Amino acid sequence: MSANKKILIINGSVRGKQSNSGRIAATALRYLDGKKNVITTILTLTDPMPDIKEVYNLLAEHDGFLVITGVYWNNWSSPLQRFIEIVSVFENSPAFFGKPFTCAVSMDSVGGIEIAGRLHAVFSGLGCWSPPCSTLVISRVGQAAVDATKGTADDPNEDVWRLDDIKVVLDNLVVSTQINGQWISWPHAELTITDGPWPGTGAVDLGSPKFL
Repeated sequence: MSANKKILIINGSVRGKQSNSGRIAATALRYLDGKKNVITTILTLTDPMPDIKEVYNLLAEHDGFLVITGVYWNNWSSPLQRFIEIVSVFENSPAFFGKPFTCAVSMDSVGGIEIAGRLHAVFSGLGCWSPPCSTLVISRVGQAAVDATKGTADDPNEDVWRLDDIKVVLDNLVVSTQINGQWISWPHAELTITDGPWPGTGAVDLGSPKFL
């Protein structure tokens, strides 16, 4: 890999950096910082957000994404939902189009793999694609099982996802940034990318069609 590749980690936790998602993000950053020719940035969605066009430019200048969220009543976080609603205006633009997407989900016991699958579908619609082994789901129950059998000669929980498995997701993400496919976009309504502040609260109206 010659030219630098830029990876954006998007931490969507409702608790920001002080959370399971925050720990995954920090672990991912440390691992990627150890790689040559890889530049990594973390965007924490509970932090004050830049203007809309600044967020667009941030996404556009990165080559691949790791999105992290917890599970909240069988859904991803409210900050991540808000982010998706706003960046929908960037659909199939240079912000997303043809770029690899990976995700990591932390959950109490169930629901994480369904959320990960839906996230892959959402970001595919925005223009991204998913490399092999691009999903990690970590559960409290799974980590308890891992801790209970750690160091045993024949560990029955060896194949349970754990934090260290983020390395596989990240390795595949970095490799996939080197693939330049001749991607084709379906027809879609291009919305206006405004210069306004990030709408952290209140109504969101970025020019999508109204039909009632």
